[in-house]
Amino acid sequence: MTGIKSCGACWRSVVVVVLMMGVAMGSANAGPEEDFANGMISYRRADFVTAMPLLRKAADAGHAEAQVILASILDTAESDEEAVAYYRMAAASGNLDGIFGLGTMLGSGEGVKKDVKEAKVLITRAAEAGHKLAIRSLAQAYLRGELEITEEQRKGSEALKWITLAADDGFMPALEALEKAHRAGEFGLAPDAAKADELKRKIAGLKGVRDKKRRRGDKQ
Repeated sequence: MTGIKSCGACWRSVVVVVLMMGVAMGSANAGPEEDFANGMISYRRADFVTAMPLLRKAADAGHAEAQVILASILDTAESDEEAVAYYRMAAASGNLDGIFGLGTMLGSGEGVKKDVKEAKVLITRAAEAGHKLAIRSLAQAYLRGELEITEEQRKGSEALKWITLAADDGFMPALEALEKAHRAGEFGLAPDAAKADELKRKIAGLKGVRDKKRRRGDKQ
């Protein structure tokens, strides 16, 4: 999902300043697409004082991507009620990031009354449309028993479906659960040592790549 809580609590003071300013920077004649593009240039440079008014202007004009990015910034800054409002706008237009974002807010009760049932509906809707973070979120919910998923449901075919899809995308907890399932015959699967070994090799390969990237980062 684009822009999910990626910059930390340091944004809070910046967001407060921008909210108090209440003005849009840039050309008054710019359209929402131009405002969004210019806002994203500043956003990627971590110039949030410039980015936020532009993104807000585009978001208020109905630009769904701007609504999602602005919502994620507001969420990070703990302006949760306003974040929910913008996620809701994006979701209403069918934007998958907006649907997923609204689902996560409802699931946690941030800025809105907690509604786990509706959260699951929204996250599932995004996942069924191929949203990768939503797929991973559902897989994790089945693995951990979140979103009011019962113990019986955690062992069923729906759990296997989402865990498999998340594993296909390289989600490590899903891969590890699927390896165990094939080895022990869980989720209604027949034990399959060959498939379990194949998944074990895939897990080892992904961990090796991850560790190599981490070492490179440490050297830098």
